[in-house]
Amino acid sequence: MKTISDLPNDLESEILSRVPAKSLWELKTTCKRWYALFKDQKFAEKNRKKLGESVRESMLLSDLKVYAVAGGDLLLQKNNGSIELTGKLTSLKGSKDLNISEIFQCDGLMLCSMKSELVVWNPCTGQTRKIEPRTCYCYDDAYALGYTTSSSGGHRSYKILRRYYSQNDKKVVLGEIYDLSSDSWRVLDDSFPPLGYSVNRNGVCLKGDAYFVAPRDKVNDAFLITKFDFTTETLVRLPLPFQNLHPWDKAFLSVVRDEKIALLHVLETERSMRILVTNKIDDDDEAKDLSWRSDPVLGSDLNEHNMYFESFLFDEENKVAVLTCAAQLRRKFVTRIYVSDEYMEKQVYEAKISTFDWPRIISYAPSLVRIQKSTPKKRQKRQRLD
Repeated sequence: MKTISDLPNDLESEILSRVPAKSLWELKTTCKRWYALFKDQKFAEKNRKKLGESVRESMLLSDLKVYAVAGGDLLLQKNNGSIELTGKLTSLKGSKDLNISEIFQCDGLMLCSMKSELVVWNPCTGQTRKIEPRTCYCYDDAYALGYTTSSSGGHRSYKILRRYYSQNDKKVVLGEIYDLSSDSWRVLDDSFPPLGYSVNRNGVCLKGDAYFVAPRDKVNDAFLITKFDFTTETLVRLPLPFQNLHPWDKAFLSVVRDEKIALLHVLETERSMRILVTNKIDDDDEAKDLSWRSDPVLGSDLNEHNMYFESFLFDEENKVAVLTCAAQLRRKFVTRIYVSDEYMEKQVYEAKISTFDWPRIISYAPSLVRIQKSTPKKRQKRQRLD
């Protein structure tokens, strides 16, 4: 009886490319040919294109720790009362610090920010890469992971944007780019407009570009979204679908089915929140504006005080949202997760945390994408003294 290994290599590769990345990586030790195939960049990109966003996993960042969520995609779970965490991240190769303050997800790769370290991590393959700073990292830095796509073979080259405050008297935000393929930092030139306002660290990546909410533009006195295009290395200011925001209001972003952006608007004074969604954003869309649906797709009341929302996931088709928040009780802080739809809102998780922390729920499609290895620095030969 013939097995899959008896098939022609092209047909075998085509069949395997339709298997979820997580399952493939568990089969990597089956034979040397499969192990080599799963590490091949072209096969990884083929696998990503075949499956897209159809198979997803979830993780929770809370109290500076990372936890895997049982059951895969939270938006597809029935959540009969609670969710379960299957394990905690206990090691990150190349890093001694596991107190992760921020995670930025792109193509199944996680950019993890610690106090003085920056690590790119693929949770599917376990591969990591520590990113050395050009000078040093600061506690108020903000990072984003994105990519450029080659016009010939469609290969993706991953890059990191670092936004930091200048040390001059005038406090402005500047930027620099790290290219994983060349293992080098480059300071963005004057074409990168300084940001005269603070930016929300929790951004999202859509089609290789990074999107952030800017709480306040001091020049125009307006809230907006900033989009960083990794291909042109330019920053674009995009207006929100509303401008009547109270200073206490908050806004956060999420990606919907890898084709739209959803915005969670928390109205603190009205004790309510709403979710708005853009229309589909195409790969070749170079418009400098976002097209939003006219009406909120989901709304809810905030029944408790001292709840600080930070991140969310959204299923537009079923109008279901998963929201995380930090809650301050009498003598303790807790992380909570809620599931909300058109009819009800249900708390499905609560855990005590050591100090006040902004929890973050992350949904991603596991990927076989390889993280480019750093280029070894050439050692200079010592001159011998005669």
